Amino acid sequence: MNKQLTLLAAAALGCAGTVHAQNNVTVYGALDGGVLNMSTTAGALYTPSATDTGKLTGIKDGGIGGSNVGLKGERDMGNGSKAYFQLQGNIKINDGAFGGANSAGTTTNFNQMALIGLSGKAGDVKIGRQIAPMYYAMASTDARSGRYFGSTLTTLVGMNSATRAWNGAGSAVFGNVYNDNSLTYTTPKFANTTVSVQHVFGNVNGNNSANSQDAVSAVYSDGGLRLSALHYTGNGNGSATLGNTTASDNNQLTSVGALYTTGPWTVSAAYFDGKIPSGARVAASGGIVAGSNHMTANAFGLAYQINADLKVSGGYYTLTDKSNAGNKASQTAISLDYTMFKDTIVYAQAASTSNTGSNMNLSPVFGTPVTAGKSNTATMVGVRYTF
Repeated sequence: MNKQLTLLAAAALGCAGTVHAQNNVTVYGALDGGVLNMSTTAGALYTPSATDTGKLTGIKDGGIGGSNVGLKGERDMGNGSKAYFQLQGNIKINDGAFGGANSAGTTTNFNQMALIGLSGKAGDVKIGRQIAPMYYAMASTDARSGRYFGSTLTTLVGMNSATRAWNGAGSAVFGNVYNDNSLTYTTPKFANTTVSVQHVFGNVNGNNSANSQDAVSAVYSDGGLRLSALHYTGNGNGSATLGNTTASDNNQLTSVGALYTTGPWTVSAAYFDGKIPSGARVAASGGIVAGSNHMTANAFGLAYQINADLKVSGGYYTLTDKSNAGNKASQTAISLDYTMFKDTIVYAQAASTSNTGSNMNLSPVFGTPVTAGKSNTATMVGVRYTF
């Protein structure tokens, strides 16, 4: 693996050096990590587990966002048009591992993005593995910008976990952040609004609908006001557990959000509604109730820019399981970010989470699961460097 990664990096850098003048190829990335302390943890990644594996104090990759390295380039085709590509994969600073899981549940080097695109006056089209436009819409109306620690991102993960039909690989019930086999069209900005339409091909022989996904998102921005809306449909996602492999058994997510900035203050609010209209559910087992087929969530954020270099932000998030009475979760998170240099942020953050119900395992931080049905506290101090 190390030899393969070395050859890959050498080839990429060599390519960048030889075609830079023609294609404007750039090597970029981010390294983000710190010391995380959590009061409870769980062995299962996203599937709710009642087993508490104990407290954790250790190095965590990704406090604001995950560490990654990438290549991107573009060719100017004239008249405002260009062709471009982007390759991006995780690189974990805690152990140096490169790449990660894709939608098929296997490991790939460029697990975040591997795409080509064309853009011009008529809009932008890109094809390949890419970040879902719905995530950009969610993050755009989140005062905490969809960060790894207490945000609309961890809220969406908590909603998906409660279904018990998603373990972090494959198609999430209420939408993934990253999508394989994806085609996205983004309109030019009109009336202060940008719209993105995405189709994810299921690539199932004999059934074009099976395991496919469709989403449309819109973001309105004018001055200090930003509004977002999205609707997602997944056909047969989570089919290995739910047994719903036909288009009629689809999964849906609808969300609206708003953010307003005035002076140093930013305030945001968002609402999420996720459903499995067919009523399909993962059966109760091992002390865990049946998976949810209807989840709602609220997200509230507040940020204050103390000065040019110092920013404090906080959020309050709630999850409600509409198909298991009394099952709910809530979380309060706060962060202090200090921009030491233009490319270096030092941060400290804390969160307190209450999980009620054996399928509720809302976690303060993306990628580190907590015990279902238990309260949790977490703190993290770290550094993010971008290049």
